[in-house]
Formats: sequence, C-alpha cells, structure tokens
Amino acid sequence: MMPMVKYGFGAFAILGWNVVSGFGYFRAKAYELFVIQHICAAAVLLWLLYIHVPAYAQSYVYLSIAFVALDWGVRIAWSLIRNLHLLASSKSRVLGYHASLKPLAGDVVRVTIKNVDFTWKPGQHVYLSIPRLRPFEIHPFTIASVSEKRHGAVSSNLTLIIKAHKGFSRSLHKAAIGSVTRGGTYRAFLTGPWGTPPDLSHCETVVLLATSSGASFTVPLLENMMQKPGCVRRITFHWIIRSESHLSWFGDKLTTLVEKAQTHSVNLHVVVHVTRDDQQRPLQGGGDTVEKKQEQREPIVSVISRPDVSPKEANVSVSGADRSALLAVEHDHAPGHQSSMNVVYDKRPDVTSLTRGPVEDALGETAVVVCGGPTLTAQSRTFVASLSDERAVHKGTGAQGIYLFTETYGW
Repeated sequence: MMPMVKYGFGAFAILGWNVVSGFGYFRAKAYELFVIQHICAAAVLLWLLYIHVPAYAQSYVYLSIAFVALDWGVRIAWSLIRNLHLLASSKSRVLGYHASLKPLAGDVVRVTIKNVDFTWKPGQHVYLSIPRLRPFEIHPFTIASVSEKRHGAVSSNLTLIIKAHKGFSRSLHKAAIGSVTRGGTYRAFLTGPWGTPPDLSHCETVVLLATSSGASFTVPLLENMMQKPGCVRRITFHWIIRSESHLSWFGDKLTTLVEKAQTHSVNLHVVVHVTRDDQQRPLQGGGDTVEKKQEQREPIVSVISRPDVSPKEANVSVSGADRSALLAVEHDHAPGHQSSMNVVYDKRPDVTSLTRGPVEDALGETAVVVCGGPTLTAQSRTFVASLSDERAVHKGTGAQGIYLFTETYGW
C-alpha cells in the first residue's frame, strides 16, 4: 500500500472519530474532555492531510490552517478588548469584571457581574471564565437579566442563574456557599454576548414556556416586552419547577412584572407549576411519604397577584381548585387589561394544555417560545405543527401565523 493511501485512511478514521465522539451523549458526559480531544483530533487531521495530498495541493492545507488561526486570533483579540474595556466610555482599565456569587435553593448559583460596560439583547449568552475556581475553562451561560445600559444607564449588572451539575458549575456552587461566610468577590472574564434571540415585538400574542433554569431565557424576554411591548397585547408565561423553593430564582421579578403589567396595555398571565411538594419527606410512623398519603389530593392554586386585589391582599390560597379550569380561564380575558400570577401545585403539565388556549384565542400573529429539555422542545414542535395544520394557517381561513422558537439545555 502506498504511503499516501495509508495517510488517507488515517485522515478518514479521524473524521469518523470526530463524528462519533461529537454525539450529544458523549458531549454531555464529559464536555471538557470532548473539547480537548476534538482539538487534538483536528490538528492530527490537518497533519495527515498535509502528508496525504500531493505537493501542489498542500497550499489548501495551509489555507485551512490560516482559517483556524484567524478564528482563534479574532476570538482572543475580542476577549482582550472586552476584558480590558478598550471600547468602554469609562477610563477604567481594570482587567476583567467583579463577580459575586449567591447560592439559591435547588443547587443553583446566582452570579452577578457588576458594572458591565457593554449591552446585550434579552436571550443572548456569554462565555464565563473564573480562573480562581477553574483555570483554563470557559463556559456559555444565558444572561438572566436585561441590559440597563440599553435604556441610558452608564453600566449594567449582568446576572446569570446557573444550575450546578458537575465540573465548573459545581465549583461555582461550592464557592457560592463559601462566600456566604467569607464574603468577597471573584475576578471574572467574559466573552460575548452571542446568539440571535427572537424578535417578538411584531406578535399580538406570546406564549413563553420554560422548565427549571430555562426561565433564564424566557424571563428577560418577558421583561423586555414589558418595557417595549410593540404589537404585543397578551402574554402567557408558564414556568415549570420541581419545588416551591425554586421561586426564589425569579419569583420577585415575576411579581414586579405582573404589577407593572396592570398599568400597561398588556395582559400578562403568569402560571408557575410546582410538580413536587416540598413536604415529600418520610413520615415518622413508616416508610410512606407525604406525597403518597396525599395522592388523591386535588391541585392547589395560590393566587400571588390579581388585578382586582391590592398587593396587601395578595397571596391568597385557594384549595381544591381545578387546574384545567384555571388554564381555561387564564386566557379568557374580561374587558380591560387584567394580569395575574398563579402558582399551581400539581403533576407536570403537558404542552397542549398550556398553549392551545392562548394560541387559539389569538387575534393576530402568535409566538410560542420554549426553553427546556429535549422532550419539552420536541413536544412543542409537534404541537405547533399539528395546530398549524388544524387552523390551515395562511390558507384562506383568516387564521394568523404561528412562530415557534425553541432553546434546549446542552451543548
């Protein structure tokens, strides 16, 4: 076998390895290892190609190396510009940014980057690096706040809500717990913002659906629509969480937005679905849990804010309410502008029950924005596609168009 043929087979094997190792399952198992081996495999591939091709074709390999070098060079240059504040209006040349960490319920960390001197759009993400915790690691996280600088402020505080799993996020959580007693801040480095979030200003009805920390994507979109509603007149926001304690992530902000909506021309209906009771602990008398003892219990609805109730009279609990009835009336708006926030204690709801009502009642263009796991996004795609066929969108029936945007966890 000729040497060039052997090198060709070697290059083909490297390509096959990159395809197999790039499957989502392996990336989720060990993402840092995936990145390292992927870079090494790409370097070996270029070397094998250089030896494999004839001399007159080696210039194409040099061109490939030049493109890779250009990509890395631009990334490094942009990171230096961002973290040296070379484009900022202020004269501060402090390297990086100051970040404070706060642990929240459910193994979640709130990272607050102070005095950020650039703007971002709701739904975008940044790459975060904190060398003190994990040197040589940089990870993407969705920005969970809106840019105050876009509205005339000198600088903004950038907030990240990060669910601790393993690796970098787990180190963040441990550091946040330690910060409760020791205090202090960390030096952080940012790259970005990146991403192209959806523009919802042209829609009349918007349905936002998120699970767990996926609200980091949908809450800024909601907050931005309350500041600049555009054509938006009705918003339904669903947030599915396991425990009531997870409300601490965004509960105060959602309550503030509901109160703000009551003075605007937007009907905002927020429904938080708690799928696991906080009281699910083993009973002292045996192995059964409170959940098993209350299996036949009807859902409980807690009304956090209602348009006809003053803030002082809010937080009313209604036991024995029917969940399907609540979902049916939340989009059946009475005359005028009404907004509400409800917490529903029940099993995990299905996509159809959450989105069909608001979408079918829409008077104009409708947007369905989903952020969650692969199962939720797949169900959303299936539902919107089937509903589009049912309504014969843009086929002479007068039904308006439906726009779907999905974000999912993972790499």
